[in-house]
Amino acid sequence: MNSSSIITAIAALCLTSLLVRVLPVICDFQFSPRLLRWMETTLPIAVFLNFIVYLVLQEAQIALGPALVALVITATLAYLNLGGLFVGMLGGCVSYYLLTAW
Repeated sequence: MNSSSIITAIAALCLTSLLVRVLPVICDFQFSPRLLRWMETTLPIAVFLNFIVYLVLQEAQIALGPALVALVITATLAYLNLGGLFVGMLGGCVSYYLLTAW
């Protein structure tokens, strides 16, 4: 990963953080209950899984098998909502570490 891709990733995360945290404070949005429920449940999982896929693409260059196994474990735990997103992330990290340490 070169420095321009790192700068692009940091800029994208910064912009996303501003849109998610600052814009709702400045503007008073009125959402329907159905849209609000979708934004509180489905959207965070989708963003989380998107981030995980991005990381797996980076790690797949090092170890493809462990990266794919970690992605499947993380996605499954997040989808089933077993312990929340933190447990899903932890499951993926631990499985990747254990598979690459051998």
